[in-house]
Amino acid sequence: MKIGINFCCVLAILSADALSLNANVTVPDSVAEPGVEQMDTLVVESNGEPEINSLFQLGSNVPTHLNVAAPAKKRPWLAGAEVVAEDLLFHVLTRYLIKEDYAQISWSSIKNNFKTGLLWDNDKFETNLFSHPYQGNLYYSSARSNGLNFWESAPYALLGSSIWEWFMETQPASINDIMSTTFGGMALGETTYRLSSLVLNGQARGWERASHELVAAFLNPVRAVNRLMTGEAWRIGPRYVDKEATIPFHFRFEAGYRMLDNIREGKNRSIHVGCMDFSLIYNDPFEIEGNVPFEHFTARMLFNMFAHQPIIGDVNICASIWGREHDYKNGNELFAGIFQNYSYYNSGRMDNESNEVPFRISETVSYGPGVLYRMKLHENNTLALNGFVSGVALGGALCDYYQFHDRDYNMGSGYSIRLNGLFTLQRRFGIYLGFENYHIFTWKGYEHKDYENMNPHYLDAQGAVGDARLQMMNLRGSFAISPKVGISAETAWCRRKSHYKYFPDVLSDTFEFRLMFSYHI
Repeated sequence: MKIGINFCCVLAILSADALSLNANVTVPDSVAEPGVEQMDTLVVESNGEPEINSLFQLGSNVPTHLNVAAPAKKRPWLAGAEVVAEDLLFHVLTRYLIKEDYAQISWSSIKNNFKTGLLWDNDKFETNLFSHPYQGNLYYSSARSNGLNFWESAPYALLGSSIWEWFMETQPASINDIMSTTFGGMALGETTYRLSSLVLNGQARGWERASHELVAAFLNPVRAVNRLMTGEAWRIGPRYVDKEATIPFHFRFEAGYRMLDNIREGKNRSIHVGCMDFSLIYNDPFEIEGNVPFEHFTARMLFNMFAHQPIIGDVNICASIWGREHDYKNGNELFAGIFQNYSYYNSGRMDNESNEVPFRISETVSYGPGVLYRMKLHENNTLALNGFVSGVALGGALCDYYQFHDRDYNMGSGYSIRLNGLFTLQRRFGIYLGFENYHIFTWKGYEHKDYENMNPHYLDAQGAVGDARLQMMNLRGSFAISPKVGISAETAWCRRKSHYKYFPDVLSDTFEFRLMFSYHI
């Protein structure tokens, strides 16, 4: 988590050095995604050859024509060795420095893990549904930064997770950890790899080069280690380190005020939080072939500040795995395909006097069809409509009764539906309306078990039997003060409906308001 926070601080400072575009600029219509509006992709035309907007200045002595490095040599055996080395490093840190009980492994504990088999564990919400995907991102990045593609890198996330679960912990191997580390790691790993490609500049020198390498290291530390080992970190070469670095993108940073007001059983509690929001649209979905995973994706991360709330509040990734684009004669455009989704919403207690938490929900392993549709209206007005339906193989949802060890949430599977639309007027005013529905079912409960007198690591329960539904409605208005600076106001309503087989149902509503200033790249 600290890596992500440090990166956000560095990126906020360095983004002031974004490339000034003096050539003719073509700005395609904006793309609407949940929580991301009015984020136009900039493509520069110079001497008839397209160029990509850079995150940092290239310098006056550096040519700005498109210049891409040759594909990296595939090193699968080195990637595998790095995965094993990462697990050994994690083990040394947890066993000898942090001195965690679960790291005191022996041949007996390894034998017992294979004898016991896969169980559902009782780690915290943040650990199971964010930290494990982040750990999987490191395994995945070992392969990706050694020249392997998306599909070739995926088994390395599974390899790293399996080694850790079966050999590096005294606790039984966890089925939810293997799933979240592997598939969540693929989502975070491919996202951070492509983001680091946008940052890196093979022609920069001196402090400029160091700043590029530093920010890329915060984004993808495994890739940074490989660049140091191969000498690429200081070698002067093509401006763009790989093909992924040539993708048009739009980045938005926001900072402002956030208010949460929770109503449950007639009680009203509210908190006031400072927040920062980072959003990215990677590539225009209506300009891609759709055969390459993550050729288009949107990513967003929300940080809470100055309140007793989780530092990382929201994380959203929606990426095209495969799809096709269609142009209509009237100028409208459609993209339909299969998407991988990673959503993570985490809130803390409303105050110190109460243990009430408004909501927690996550779709960690989620895939399904999606449709993006963009209508060109009169002059510079546009309307974008998006819809996604996903099957959630692994998700998590707040539980009111399962308070066991570090767990206060259910795990399970289900589905999600997301619909949203964005209307832009003269590229200055934006109105966004979005709806999200997450429905997680829990079948393997802890009820009727003697959980008070047993080892918590062997309980093997998804939570309390039942299902949890979280519905979210967002309405946002934005105004562009200048091409790079804007202001927005957003209101949201969240309804949590939790049905339990053995306990009373729970219904709660949470209202949210945000007032944000934004800076666009």
